[in-house]
Amino acid sequence: MSTELVEILKKEFESRPLSKDEKISIINKMITILDDNQISQVIESLKKPFFNSQLNEYLIDSQMPEIDSKEFDFLVQAAKYHGNIVRSLMNEAGISNYYIDRFSKKYHLKTITNKTLVFPSKKIDAPFLFQKQYSKSVISHESALYLLDLCDVIPKRTVMSMPKGYKLSQISDNVLQSSWELYNGQKSLLVRYPENDPLVLTRSDPIEESQILIKETSEGNPVRVTTSERTIADILRPNSCAEEESKVEAIRRYYDSNPGKGQRLRRIAHKEGVLSELDRYLWSLRLD
Repeated sequence: MSTELVEILKKEFESRPLSKDEKISIINKMITILDDNQISQVIESLKKPFFNSQLNEYLIDSQMPEIDSKEFDFLVQAAKYHGNIVRSLMNEAGISNYYIDRFSKKYHLKTITNKTLVFPSKKIDAPFLFQKQYSKSVISHESALYLLDLCDVIPKRTVMSMPKGYKLSQISDNVLQSSWELYNGQKSLLVRYPENDPLVLTRSDPIEESQILIKETSEGNPVRVTTSERTIADILRPNSCAEEESKVEAIRRYYDSNPGKGQRLRRIAHKEGVLSELDRYLWSLRLD
C-alpha cells in the first residue's frame, strides 16, 4: 500500500465519522492494491452478511442455511424472481422437484398451479408466471404500450398474444379461473390469478423474435413484450379495440423517442398490412 494511501485512510478514519459513500470509496481504493488471494479472502468474509441482507425476507426466524446447501440455492432462486417459484426454472438451477416440495412445505409456499408457487409474503406475478408456463405467449397491444412507455394509461388487464394454432381450451383446463370473451373481434380467453388483473389471451399472427424484447413487470421479473413497432402495428389493425387517443399518443411518442427510425416503423407496418393506416396518422400528425 502506498504511503499516500495510508495517510489518507488514517486521516479519514481519525478525523470524523464516515458516510456510507465515503466508506465505499475507501474500500474501492484498498481493493486496488490487494492481490488475488487477498481479494478472495475479502469476498469470503463478506458472503454471509451479504446473503443475509439479500435473503433475509425469505428466511424463517432469520436462520440462514449453509451457503453450499440445496436450501440456500433454493432461496437464491426465490429471491431472483421476487418470491415467485417456477418449477422449470428451479430444475434448470439444479434443484429437483423433491427439494422444491420439501422447501415449499418448510417455507409455507402457496401453490398457484401445479408448476408455480409463491412465497406467502410476496405478490403473485401473473404475467411472469404465465409466460414461464406458456413460453410462446407475448405481452402485446395496449398492455405493451404501457410497458414501452408509449402511453400513460395503466391497463386494467394484461393482453397476451398466443400463436394462432394454440389451443386455448387446453390452457383453460390448467388454470385456476378462466372465461371466454371477445377481444379485437375474436374469441379470447380471460385468465385470472389471485390478486392480479386478468390476462387476456388472444390469437395472433406469428411474432418474430426480432419483434420481441424483454421488459420487467411491476414486480421486477422479466417478461416478453412486442417491440414498439410491432405493438403500434397491432393496435392499428382494423379489428383493434384500442382507443383513438392511445393510437395517436403511441405514434407521437414513438417519433419523439426514436428519431430517424420512422422507416423501420413503416417497414413493420407494411409487413403487417397496416401501412396505409399508419400513413394516415403520420399525415394528420405531420410526422413524416
